[in-house]
Formats: sequence, structure tokens, C-alpha cells
Amino acid sequence: GADDEGGGEEEEKIVVNDETDMLDSLTGIPVTEDELLFAVPVCAPYSTLVNYKFKVKLTPGTGKRGKACKTALSMFLADKSSNSREKDLLKSVKDQDLARNLPGKVKLSAPHLQKIRSKK
Repeated sequence: GADDEGGGEEEEKIVVNDETDMLDSLTGIPVTEDELLFAVPVCAPYSTLVNYKFKVKLTPGTGKRGKACKTALSMFLADKSSNSREKDLLKSVKDQDLARNLPGKVKLSAPHLQKIRSKK
């Protein structure tokens, strides 16, 4: 009876800790020692992402979000500082997952963006 209920609460606390530990393990600034498991697309205020390794600035514009995602992805893949594991993880993210959180019409801004566009 009563002993069982106490055990259930303890298990729930462990699960919550596992979830917060998982969130704490996410980083936008991977270091060489990090074992990378996933690439997680994030849409946030640019000031929040200032230190992230892979980022582009989105502003209201006329471009389609799917095309903006593909352009950003090709820019990240062309980045000389990214290693093969990062590139593989970036490629593994589905297009729909990339574009899902973006507003409808956007303009992409990033350093070296013109270089990528001129290659196409």
C-alpha cells in the first residue's frame, strides 16, 4: 500500500532529472571532446544565438522558408571549420524539421552568404 506510493514519487524525480540532464547536454557551441549525437534546428532571437557555431539571421522578406533552409544548410556544409561528423549530422536533419519553426516569408542574412549564392 503506502510503501508503493513513496517508491513511485522517487522514480518520477529520477525521470525529471534525466530530462533536465538531457537538456543540459545540448550545446550550440560544440568542442572537440564532445560526442555529437544529433543536430537540433533552433529558431530563436539572434542575440541568443550569437555564440552558436552554425547560425543565420532571418528577417521578414520574400523568400520561401524551405529555400532559406536549404541555403543555410549548404552554407553550414561549406564551412571549413566544421568536421565530418557535424556535416553528417547536419545532412541527417529532415527538410520539414528544418523549415517547421520558421515564419512564412523570410530573408536570410549571414557572413559569406553571397559566396554561396554565387556558386549556385
